Amino acid sequence: MDDVAAQEFLEQVTDEWAATGVLGVLRQLVDQVWRRDLARHDPELGDDAMSLGMQASRNLCNLTVRRLQGVPGVVAQDRKTLEVGYAGRVLHVGKAPSDSPTWAVDQVDWSESDVREAAAAANSAAYQPSSGTLFEGWEALPGQNLDPSALLHLHLTWQGLADGSTRSWLGFPQLGSWPWFAVLLLDEARVGNVTIDLTANDAVRQAPTIQAPTVLELPDLNDLHNPTAR
Repeated sequence: MDDVAAQEFLEQVTDEWAATGVLGVLRQLVDQVWRRDLARHDPELGDDAMSLGMQASRNLCNLTVRRLQGVPGVVAQDRKTLEVGYAGRVLHVGKAPSDSPTWAVDQVDWSESDVREAAAAANSAAYQPSSGTLFEGWEALPGQNLDPSALLHLHLTWQGLADGSTRSWLGFPQLGSWPWFAVLLLDEARVGNVTIDLTANDAVRQAPTIQAPTVLELPDLNDLHNPTAR
């Protein structure tokens, strides 16, 4: 379903998130994590597609939480899956289940994750567009919200391809046969040139403050046994 209002609002929200540098960090980490994990993937040691996907997802989650610490207004958390909060919205991050270039973002299935399905359900309860229905152009029905700003849950789906390249999409998830109210490809032009120093927080952790030892002035034991010496 073509929801122009939701698509325009998604572009606005994407620009706001991109301006913080968060989306640039995520795209960069997705590329780094996937290339490194793919390089060390070894079927001879029992690795398979599932172990590769789980390893990459955990690496991305841990690194993102670490690297986004201290970014004003941004809270990154490990809550079974990666969640990033900013400006009253929550971004959920998940890997696509396929490494095929023919895989399409409309094939994502929220029911495979309780967290993601709950986010899609919350969006669907908050926003009921009339675009593409017989009621398009009509005033809102009782209890119906036509304002896409009520959408508080974003999802970033990323895909690692067999050649080491990656693709990422950002959108507002929903329940139903079409999994998105609106979705767009997160390419370099969309993310922009805003970056965050990915080494700043690591440098702080690697150089802890060392406090000088406390020196206690102890009495001379000889004086305690020889009162006339005082």
